[in-house]
Amino acid sequence: MIPELVADKLERLVSEFEALEKPIDRVKRLLHYATFLAPMDKSALVSGNRVAGCTVEVWLEVKMDDNGRMRFKADSDSEITKGFCSCLIWMMNGAEATEVLAVKIEDLAALNLGSPIKAQSRVNTWQNVLISMQQRTSDLVSEKNGESP
Repeated sequence: MIPELVADKLERLVSEFEALEKPIDRVKRLLHYATFLAPMDKSALVSGNRVAGCTVEVWLEVKMDDNGRMRFKADSDSEITKGFCSCLIWMMNGAEATEVLAVKIEDLAALNLGSPIKAQSRVNTWQNVLISMQQRTSDLVSEKNGESP
């Protein structure tokens, strides 16, 4: 079985969210996705795993498995943010580092959510979590190659 590429999963997510015309329906879908996010172990909820720049508490754990595939775990004190994290993890968990690093912030624009008042905060959350996933992936690649992150 050929693994689904990150780009294919992103396309599926975009199609799913674009089909929901009302912002409230998109938020409800995020809340649905939040239910799929397994809670992180309390010992992982440390400052070193915090995602910078978010208005809520977000923790992200990034590892590279023995096959060079990226593995992600996340948690948040916000259910909507858990939904964001769940979508991003579904999209990138098990991907090669190059796939994770190839995702652009603009690729997430079609997942625009919420009312205009809250929209910028939510866009920033997507961006900050993605940037953290990519930075930590890049650091692990450097470490694996014997370079300084």
